[in-house]
Amino acid sequence: MGLKMTQNFDKRFGDRITVTYRQTLWEPEESEIYNSKLLKAYTRVLTGIFKREPTLEELLGIVDRSIYKHRRRN
Repeated sequence: MGLKMTQNFDKRFGDRITVTYRQTLWEPEESEIYNSKLLKAYTRVLTGIFKREPTLEELLGIVDRSIYKHRRRN
């Protein structure tokens, strides 16, 4: 993040969110469990946004599902 973004993040969430990083490497079994939990969470978020189960292409990011709001020009 840039300096301004970091300052804004700290200003908004600094006292409520703390980030801790792992000091050691993942064991293969731990990595597999962590990745499966992360995939389930990501799938649930996309399911909530799309109001349906996401396809494999959407999970992999192949299909662009961005929502753009167009401004009216007068």
